[in-house]
Amino acid sequence: MAQKAEFDTVDVDHLLLRTHFGITSAERQRALDIGLPAFVDAMLAPPAIGTTAVETSAFALLVNSSDPVGLEGKFPSSNAITEWWVDIMMRTEAPFRERLAMFWHDHFAVASDVLSSQERHWMVDHINLLRRDGLGSFRDLVLAVARDPAMLEWLDGDDSRKGEPNENFAREFLELFTVGADNGYTEGDIREASRAFTGYQNRLDSGTNLRFMEFDVSRKDTFAKVVFEQVMFGTGELGDDYAAMVDLTFATLDVASWLAEKLLLEFVSDAPSDEQVRNLAQVIRDANYEMRPVLRRLFLSQAFYAAAGEMVRSPVDFGIGFVRSTGLLVAPRTMRDELNSVAQQPSRPPSVFGWPQGEEWLSADGVVERANLVRRVIGDRTYQTTNGVVLAMPAGETDPGAVVDHFAGLLAVTLSIEERTRLVTYLDSNVRSGVVVEPDPFDVNDSRHIDERVRGLLYILASHPGALAR
Repeated sequence: MAQKAEFDTVDVDHLLLRTHFGITSAERQRALDIGLPAFVDAMLAPPAIGTTAVETSAFALLVNSSDPVGLEGKFPSSNAITEWWVDIMMRTEAPFRERLAMFWHDHFAVASDVLSSQERHWMVDHINLLRRDGLGSFRDLVLAVARDPAMLEWLDGDDSRKGEPNENFAREFLELFTVGADNGYTEGDIREASRAFTGYQNRLDSGTNLRFMEFDVSRKDTFAKVVFEQVMFGTGELGDDYAAMVDLTFATLDVASWLAEKLLLEFVSDAPSDEQVRNLAQVIRDANYEMRPVLRRLFLSQAFYAAAGEMVRSPVDFGIGFVRSTGLLVAPRTMRDELNSVAQQPSRPPSVFGWPQGEEWLSADGVVERANLVRRVIGDRTYQTTNGVVLAMPAGETDPGAVVDHFAGLLAVTLSIEERTRLVTYLDSNVRSGVVVEPDPFDVNDSRHIDERVRGLLYILASHPGALAR
């Protein structure tokens, strides 16, 4: 995969748009100051999860007043789980970790809706697994997900036992998680793999009133299985068959090409070429499925920067990106409500297939709901005032044209000459209900001008077709 030799501001903005939810002035400047390769290295080395002030603050959203001492945050609602994660997304200083975890969340789609109040702590642990290990070994991540309680419950792994294997997880393990549908395996392989994925059961801890997954050797199919025309022996010991099944799949089938295609579809192109898939797959094999070197090669490649503006932003990218780019924070509940309206709530994918992709998001209703999301963020003055949120203007700029250019750049909107002229006129006018009343030169030091006109400008820019692209 050919690497790009030189990078400019356009490249920096492209990287931020596809990996950080959106463009911020601070992140753009940092990338320009240290150089984009060093910036990529830094974004691939976030602090350990649970160690930041943002995460500590967000954790409070999982806590109920009725939680027993020592079990705070263990009984969250499904809504609280979404709010916890979107709060981190909006405020984190390591946005790529959350952006990548959303990719894995779509890839290993699990929804909190199937979990009881005694089980929903599994969803928090599942998301944290993706956040923690998403930059490590893909092989290890696949194995961890196979044993993950939320996944075991979601795909009936805890109902799969000796003599009565459940094929749900084995089927999705091959079809969705590792190699793709009908790609080198048979229905017989699925049946045999389902025998390997046996042994866990859902139990209740009467002391904590929390459910947990327990491996029970008596539920394990310990007989030999024939998978991919190879004999795999069962030992009945904890996890051996799970690990053996993952190892055999990676050794026998073309996992690298499936992963390469998924990464390209997420970060590069809605229609990656066969050559791009082959090249990235080889990078994956050479890296032994370690994600950091793979992602570094991808995000410094010519192919990545040649595809600017050719993909549709998902609702999460759009909504979280708007908040991060403008600095207009809203309550996590507000963002969760709006993402629900636009049909992409983190922690609640619609099925094991995850969410729609690309132009599937551009229904008439979907575009309207995005505009409603922006309107609500812009209009949430009470929350923003109470929490000291200020709409930051471009430093040292007083010219309305510079203000238009600044926010158009942050929202990745390319304006025609006519569009820019109209927006400058809008800032330089007294406007009521969208109608220009009279000329009134924009004053960057007038808080009323900023509160009314710049917020209006942001709504217009976010409603521009260019704001939908990344």
